[in-house]
Amino acid sequence: MKSLSNLIELTARAIVWFARQVVIFSGIALIVFMTANVAARYLLTGGGFSFAQELPVLIFPWFILGGIVLAAHSGGHMAVEWIYGKLHGKARSTAFVVANVVSAGAFLVLGYQAYIVGEIAGIEHSPVLQLPNSVGYFALAVGSVLVAIVTLAVVLRVLRLGWDYRTNTESGEIAL
Repeated sequence: MKSLSNLIELTARAIVWFARQVVIFSGIALIVFMTANVAARYLLTGGGFSFAQELPVLIFPWFILGGIVLAAHSGGHMAVEWIYGKLHGKARSTAFVVANVVSAGAFLVLGYQAYIVGEIAGIEHSPVLQLPNSVGYFALAVGSVLVAIVTLAVVLRVLRLGWDYRTNTESGEIAL
């Protein structure tokens, strides 16, 4: 059981590392692209870039989902904190486990549905870059599965180490 728990924790850390890279690089890409487009509007005679609305729509879902994965890892994606404050001991841990298992299940269902819609949306392409419109849906599908995995890893951390480790992050895991 301990080796399985360690494997899940290692997987969660790898997912968190990946999510950090996604947030950093997609954030940089969004800033650079949006700044360049604003500058192009004023400097070029033809206005901004013709694909100005397509790239951010494709990049932004990855940025958001990377942030959701990081929030899930830190134990901060559930909006039921007030319940935990009213409960103590085993009841609080039980409520946390149930809430997170429900949350992980919902994210898995969301991921599956996003994949199905992504398959359908892949038929259409953006007008300028001719990229499939399914990119955002596939980002949602991948991100939802990663959130579910990380959420379940937090549940196992609480079950194994106790309530005090619910939001435990290492010093190298500073929020962005």
